Amino acid sequence: MSAPPVSNVSKDDPSIAQLLERLYAVISFEEGDEPNWRGLEGLFSPHARITRITPEGTDYLDPASFLAMTQNMLELGAYTSFYEFEVARRVSRFGDVAQVWSLYETRRNRAAGHALGRGVNSIQLIREGDSWQVLGLLWDETHADPALDFGQILAREAV
Repeated sequence: MSAPPVSNVSKDDPSIAQLLERLYAVISFEEGDEPNWRGLEGLFSPHARITRITPEGTDYLDPASFLAMTQNMLELGAYTSFYEFEVARRVSRFGDVAQVWSLYETRRNRAAGHALGRGVNSIQLIREGDSWQVLGLLWDETHADPALDFGQILAREAV
């Protein structure tokens, strides 16, 4: 099953849309495979911060520690496959800074019919040189509910 077309609330710079597509592509992988580590490294600014809120607490990570945490979870068997795709986004941009609210769905794999979770990624982008990079990525796993109503979220003035 392929991802549905992304509903874009605002007109993005095409390079922002491409960066977001690559972000979801590099973290997704099928059984027996693993995320695209090199591709993941290339998306983040060296100054990036990645923050994950879970029921157990909050993880504050830099790109290297995020990669290490993800590799450790794979080694422990927490994930044998993972597929996350963007359903909709809202982008606010000012000059070389952009804030993206990216609504996503997570499934066990690409062919899975049911969502494991749905949520919202807060992604801060910075244009460094002539390309956009992720400066901040924040998500809250405590509210990543498969029944999350994206229509209700999109109907709000702000995500």
